[in-house]
Amino acid sequence: MRMLTPRQLAAYEFIAGFIERERYAPSYEEIGRHLNLRSLNAVAKLVAQLRRRGALAEAPFNAKRSLALVAPRRARGRVPLLGLIAAGQPIEAIENPELIDVPESLLGPGERYALRVRGDSMVEDGIRDGDLVLVRRQESAQANDIVVALVESEAGDEATVKRFQRDGDRIVLKPEHPTMAPIVIDPRERRVRILGKVVGVLRGF
Repeated sequence: MRMLTPRQLAAYEFIAGFIERERYAPSYEEIGRHLNLRSLNAVAKLVAQLRRRGALAEAPFNAKRSLALVAPRRARGRVPLLGLIAAGQPIEAIENPELIDVPESLLGPGERYALRVRGDSMVEDGIRDGDLVLVRRQESAQANDIVVALVESEAGDEATVKRFQRDGDRIVLKPEHPTMAPIVIDPRERRVRILGKVVGVLRGF
């Protein structure tokens, strides 16, 4: 199975968990409700992407509903849940971080940790209030990566989850929400530090 985007991973985890519990696939309506997608066309597009990436297959003709896993979900590993992150606020660290189970497919090279998201600034990319984001610790980012960034301000450093982009020498931290404006930073005027790249979204923890 090829690497999935956060939205695709959220869909796959829901579908796989549903199939393992119920022994048949969820309907497109059930997938849409879980992912907060109102359009069945959007769900169908997401399912088609999962099939192209080798995560889902057509179920046998006589099976209930039409989705099947290519293979059982892989074993799960554990990462620390380090804190809570909300746009424009420092990371609220958890004093005694718990270890949570995550798909082993997300545990590649590099250190991983989880943060719980507060706010809806990334809702159009499948990251909702209350979700956990799985983060690979790193200090650099490529264009369009979803990152955890620490931005210098007069009130102190502020942490946020945003999409990383550039506009010339300026850094743009772009929300995925129709009413929210991007944060544009000139590194010569204030400091921005990348704390990690979001590599997965976990829901229901």
